[in-house]
Amino acid sequence: MKQLISYYRMPGDREKEISRLIHAEGLDGVENLIYGSQAGSPPFLQITVGTHLRYWPYWMDFYEGNKDRLFEIFTNQDNIRQMYGAEDREGWIQVIRANIRAALAEKPRYLVWHVQESTPEEAFSWRFRHTDEEVLAATAELYQFFRDLIPDGVFILFENIFWPGLYRLEPEKVEYFFTRLDDPAHTGLMFDSGHFMITNPDLTSEKEAALYIRESMKQLGEMRSLVKGIHLSCSLSGAYIRQFRREMPVPLTNQVMMRHICSLDHHDPFQTRAAREIVEAIEPDYVTHELFGNTFAEAVEKARKQALLVTEARETQVYHSV
Repeated sequence: MKQLISYYRMPGDREKEISRLIHAEGLDGVENLIYGSQAGSPPFLQITVGTHLRYWPYWMDFYEGNKDRLFEIFTNQDNIRQMYGAEDREGWIQVIRANIRAALAEKPRYLVWHVQESTPEEAFSWRFRHTDEEVLAATAELYQFFRDLIPDGVFILFENIFWPGLYRLEPEKVEYFFTRLDDPAHTGLMFDSGHFMITNPDLTSEKEAALYIRESMKQLGEMRSLVKGIHLSCSLSGAYIRQFRREMPVPLTNQVMMRHICSLDHHDPFQTRAAREIVEAIEPDYVTHELFGNTFAEAVEKARKQALLVTEARETQVYHSV
């Protein structure tokens, strides 16, 4: 099992320096966030283990050509083009393919793809137009347009989000999705612990979160083997979920949206042996510590502490309520 940290390359970053920083803290490499269409120059081949692809929270109306809905949200074609990088579905598919090529230039062992669908309004109202099955069917259909790019030995791992898609990872929906993907040699799951915790606002402690996740993994049965990696972070955001107003703020600025998302998805490090319990329940190949920090060095320090919780001897650990 490799322990990684989520990493976004900044201008001036040097692979040797990043490598020295992460390896000094006992980490094995990075999951590189690749959101553009150009490969890094040079690519970080020595430290990159996985890459996280660009994602679009709201995409199904664009994919299906629902122009009336798009104009309700974006008001004009220029805004639509800015959002998707293209005029239409065919152009957008080329944007996705270019992003995948850029990610593959880093020679990763896996790629991460978000499975989700939410308009800005739905992100606040939590009244969603699309069901999990509709999002899963559309995602599986979209995958067929770029599956030819995935090399042998590389997985594309589909990540659960707290919006329609792989919401609670119910076994029947996971089976539905992977049957339609129809590519077992190249596809799997990236389990995001923080996202999954958001689906149960009654959770009040890390211990409860670990039990919730362990039970869900048990429900998956043999399909648990689809989970190749974990994005490990803690989001006990039930209090916020229960109290925020179920209507879209006006005006809705990027700052307001980001404050809302971060109030849901904390990206906090675990503080207890719950981290190890979650990892043991899944037995992944990769654990990516996906944590917020004011600097990358701060995120690495948080990852170091969380990684120790994952690896230290079980008999030395004690649960603490949080």
